[in-house]
Amino acid sequence: MMKDRLTLMIHTCDKFSDLWDAHMFLLNRNWADRGIDTFLITDEETIKTYDGVRVISTGSGKELSERTAAALPEIKTEYVLITLDDYFPIHPILSDRIERLVNIMDNEGLDYIRLFCDPNSHKKLCSYPGLYHIPLDCNYAVNLYQGIWRSSFLEKTVREPLNAWQYEVSLTKIAREIGAKCALSKGKEFEILDVVRKGKLLHKANRYLKKHDLYHGPRVVIARKEEIRICIFNNAKKLLPKWVAQVVKRVMIKCGYHFYSGESL
Repeated sequence: MMKDRLTLMIHTCDKFSDLWDAHMFLLNRNWADRGIDTFLITDEETIKTYDGVRVISTGSGKELSERTAAALPEIKTEYVLITLDDYFPIHPILSDRIERLVNIMDNEGLDYIRLFCDPNSHKKLCSYPGLYHIPLDCNYAVNLYQGIWRSSFLEKTVREPLNAWQYEVSLTKIAREIGAKCALSKGKEFEILDVVRKGKLLHKANRYLKKHDLYHGPRVVIARKEEIRICIFNNAKKLLPKWVAQVVKRVMIKCGYHFYSGESL
């Protein structure tokens, strides 16, 4: 049974608690039959409760890697599906499709499956439809959200306190060091709506939340100029030749922009 093999971990913190009600409503609607332990991992103590979800408060001031480490002793399964508080599951999630991925991880000895395809790969994983090897020769090849992790691999990533940006950067490096077997799925088993950027609601998310009357919190909508800038920045990382990206990076550093990795842009 999948309950004995997989746990769902949703990362959050008190500053994002205004999103919890909508996220849990959508999760329980779109994956009602999941039947697996579901943990909402936060920092501060809270009185909020949700059906089918256990809220774990790991302590004030803990960084993301510390919150992950504090929650790991509660994980009794070999695999963990990790997602984020502002990644809203707005589409149905089919348990048999998630279980298929867990079975493949067993069969192929995989340590990680990323559930989205950026960075992309075209090297197929055996004959499995929709599955591809992840090359570990670039940063952010392994991402915390959203993906399925072998618990023993996840444990190796939380040996020192790191904030969210530092932790995300460290994951691919650790995967290289331990020779982790990583793959990505293009099967859209766990599609999400990205809701917040820089603390503000994205326009597409705001339209969805208004249409379905899901959010009444204090967050404002991000300025269109800022959202366009973010979109251009993210696409530039994918499209610019490496040497051009390096030049742009050096200029941005001189202007005060901080990079957490050695990656272009």
